Amino acid sequence: MKSFNVKAPDYIYKINPYIPGKPIEEVEREKGIKNIVKLASNENPLGPSPLALKAIKASLKNLNRYPDGSGFYLKQELVNFFGAQRFTAENFILGNGSNELIDIAVRTFCEKDENIMSPFPSFVAYYLAGEQLGLKLKISRLKDYALDLDDMYKLIDGKTKIVFISNPNNPTGTFFPNHKIIDFIKKVKDNVLIIVDEAYIEYIGKSLVEEINIEDYPNVLVLRTFSKVYGLAGLRAGYGIGHKDLISLMDRVREPFNVNSLSLTAAAAALKDKEYLEKVITTNETEKNYLYGCFKKAGLEFVETGANFILVKLKGRKAAETAERFLDFGVIVRPMDRFGYADMVRITVGTHKENVKLVKALKKLI
Repeated sequence: MKSFNVKAPDYIYKINPYIPGKPIEEVEREKGIKNIVKLASNENPLGPSPLALKAIKASLKNLNRYPDGSGFYLKQELVNFFGAQRFTAENFILGNGSNELIDIAVRTFCEKDENIMSPFPSFVAYYLAGEQLGLKLKISRLKDYALDLDDMYKLIDGKTKIVFISNPNNPTGTFFPNHKIIDFIKKVKDNVLIIVDEAYIEYIGKSLVEEINIEDYPNVLVLRTFSKVYGLAGLRAGYGIGHKDLISLMDRVREPFNVNSLSLTAAAAALKDKEYLEKVITTNETEKNYLYGCFKKAGLEFVETGANFILVKLKGRKAAETAERFLDFGVIVRPMDRFGYADMVRITVGTHKENVKLVKALKKLI
């Protein structure tokens, strides 16, 4: 058998691939256990909106056709959602999840001798997007589990092209009010692109774009996703909001038909279902407070969150080993050792039934 001799650039060999949470089916097969509860990937436990499911079913007969490459109807729904008096379709770009838009932004604006800056720990896609192009990464460490905006500002230099801000931050769940983000943006030179990732913003408050005129902030890109509160993680749909000239440049790099037809249809329908959105947010808040109470009774430290997950300290126990033991009780959680928290796990807020199962397992393990 011949060896593989096609060489990649040196920086490719240094990349640590993203390791996703284990799927339920794999754990069931490995452990021989049924009724696994997955609380590892920050998914919406209630599933998609009924309107989204209805729209998907109605679209199935058209799968022989390519999707709408411009995303016309979804963009119109987004314009209506945020306000037609303030936005046009030119302010939106659609992606295969917000992950793809992170990658597109880096490929659009960064040159080889420039750097991108990100907090750590935060969403791994920021680091991967830079590493895949061999860019230098500038890392700002969190302070009390939150982004240190002062430190981030100090790290910006003449070669910094993109700064990532996750609000709320994953995996810690900490967040800033929008006026703090605006103060930071105003200090940064306008030739630096500031990407504000709002994957979880619906759980805690208003989007940044609801409090600024995006035309006055041409170096700001706000990212949103349908994977979290809208429960469409399996369809991979996200969008970016920005100045029309910023969006136009990114559209030149975006792949044709990058969002599939079912994603476009489901996302447009989900935006209309405000009643269901409120149900998801209310359920998350109720169950989050239930878990807070259980963690306090167990004497466990945790980080109060603005999202649908909680970072929990394990009284000195190793995260990876404890997460593996959770599997024996039919519960999947995410160990945080790769994020610098050797004795912490990230736990997604589930349904009440799922959370009760988690707490029972926790009592047996801790």
